Amino acid sequence: MRRRSSPDRSRGTLLAVIREHIQTGEPVASRTVSRHTKPGLSPASIRNIMMELEEEGYLEQPHTSAGRVPTGKAYRYYVSQINADEPPSRSDEQLILSHLGGADQLPPEEVLGRTCRVLSLVSGNLGIVVCLPLSSVALEHIHFVNMGERRILVVLVSPGSQVHKRLIQVAFEIAPSELEAASNYLNGHYHGWGLSQIREDLEARLAEERSTYDGLLSALKQLNDRGMLEENSPAEIFLEGASNLIGRPELADPAQLRKLIRALEEKETLVRLLTQCMSAGNDSLQVVIGLPGSPALLKDFALIGSAMGWPEGLCLRMAILGPARMHYDRVIRAFGYIEKLLHENVN
Repeated sequence: MRRRSSPDRSRGTLLAVIREHIQTGEPVASRTVSRHTKPGLSPASIRNIMMELEEEGYLEQPHTSAGRVPTGKAYRYYVSQINADEPPSRSDEQLILSHLGGADQLPPEEVLGRTCRVLSLVSGNLGIVVCLPLSSVALEHIHFVNMGERRILVVLVSPGSQVHKRLIQVAFEIAPSELEAASNYLNGHYHGWGLSQIREDLEARLAEERSTYDGLLSALKQLNDRGMLEENSPAEIFLEGASNLIGRPELADPAQLRKLIRALEEKETLVRLLTQCMSAGNDSLQVVIGLPGSPALLKDFALIGSAMGWPEGLCLRMAILGPARMHYDRVIRAFGYIEKLLHENVN
């Protein structure tokens, strides 16, 4: 029976293979790895460790090459070792500040365009920014505040503790007890639903029970009619860096590259992709390796993204998209810094 390598040796070998492959894009041979490990590990020892890592699903051998490349499982492990709170390099920090320094003095649309551009520049991949209307987000919690003179402040919390506020004017006064009952009803029945879905279902319920309006239903009807769940604007999409994909080994087939770019230029595809990949969990920064949907080429891609609230009740999703062979350490730290700047200067 073959003796298994120590965890430290396996980890060191795996990280060496990943870093080498990210740098070169070529399958990595044991002799190459042996040059980057501590003395005492021969190419034969490294080869045995690489075989074990292949059995565990971390490496694979393309075609008849003597070298191996990381799998999605390997990249996910690599990402888990990165501290996203570490600052970016000095050069990346200066690049980011040259685009986003003083963002609080710029029009929101200018900030979004600059954010997309700098995401592309620091990653060498696609930068994507999607500004979604409020109705595109999911309901975590909703609360109503009576501001007087028939004005109601709608406070909506979406996943990730993003807070959206909207002031509406109702036709008749609504008692505080009825506002509380309305929020309890919505939170109890529609937690996790998209706001447009809630509006559709609520309108159907109100239509069915219109002959038996009580205080709760009357309050809900007023709030709904006055747009408590209405979207504020259509989705606005920014995309930068498509030229960065040209010449990548992963996209050597021109037909595949054209198909990918056409798909990503469709608004619905981008919104669906970001929604699918960033809807789960409350972590600010999310990394997804192996993307769903069409084209099938996306299964070999990775997305680094986050969602945050935006002025006027909008929800911002920003992301870096590219082949799974990505400089995750640099990109994740730069992304975290960009996100921090936007939180400080815009919200």
